Amino acid sequence: MISLRKHIEAHGEEFAKSTLSAFQAALDSTAQACMQAVPQVGAGLSRKLSGLHENLSIHSAPEDVTQAQQEAERELTAWAESAAQYSQEKTNEVKEIMVAVATAAVAGGERDQRYSTQFNGLTTRMHSIAKLEDLTRVRRSVLEIAAELKTAAKKMAEEGEKSITQLRAEVATYRTRLAQSEERESIDPLTGLANRREIDSLIEERIRWRQEFCLVILDLNGFKKINDTYGHVAGDDLLRQFAVELKTRVRSNDPIGRWGGDEFVVVFDTNLHEARIRMDRIREWVFGDYEINNGREIVLVNLRASIGIAEWDKKESAIELLARADERMYAEKKLVSMPQSVVA
Repeated sequence: MISLRKHIEAHGEEFAKSTLSAFQAALDSTAQACMQAVPQVGAGLSRKLSGLHENLSIHSAPEDVTQAQQEAERELTAWAESAAQYSQEKTNEVKEIMVAVATAAVAGGERDQRYSTQFNGLTTRMHSIAKLEDLTRVRRSVLEIAAELKTAAKKMAEEGEKSITQLRAEVATYRTRLAQSEERESIDPLTGLANRREIDSLIEERIRWRQEFCLVILDLNGFKKINDTYGHVAGDDLLRQFAVELKTRVRSNDPIGRWGGDEFVVVFDTNLHEARIRMDRIREWVFGDYEINNGREIVLVNLRASIGIAEWDKKESAIELLARADERMYAEKKLVSMPQSVVA
């Protein structure tokens, strides 16, 4: 304990930097884990934890760090409640499907049981008829039973067709709901682009089929400053507009998604040379001035992004490919400045 205290006294600033760095890394890891666990409710948490990370520096006062810790705990608690509610909703959907199938099965069983009882009664009556001596009564009874059998068979056919039609309708309804649910799980709710889980799946699919492709990561420059200056409403408006512009400049068969926060991903099914040409066109047409609304006024901001491009080398994993693209994106980010903004 004494040696630790002496070390802190002798290397106080270095120790503080290490501690702060560890706290910031914990915020980033927590945000990433929550996004991967339940991406549908993780975007807001990721953005807020990233904001806490960026607000902290070696010059931050101890009370600032304590406040950041408390805010992180509140955000995690809120995220946990949202994640639990989302999971419960999905559980309820599955339960509804199981109940519908079970109801149809019970209805079929009850119908079969009802007609089984009726047929047993007819069989008993036929055995009684066999003991009759009066042929007129035998004939009349047989005709009555034949008519009842015909009526029962017709009702069985009608009820069977009705049950099948109803079951088909219910299955179609739940199939549609499941498809809509799966689509929601693959879409980023803010931008309407594919979310991180969907992009991960598409990258893994290309690797599995050994398909030629390039991965592009775009990180908006100065986005935190826009959020801090004009608020998250304006920031969200900018993300939505940027997503629309980016989507219009990418081919329909090239996946595009929001990676999280202010990061976007594009997958080009081509080689590195062609991918760079396409990104040059995106730089020309997608970056520039945007008018965003913060709820009080229209603000004009000039938007740029740092870009990292990496071509799959036919050997590396998806994680390794992402790391290469991410590294190149951060290398470019060091060379750019924050965007300027003015009130329109």
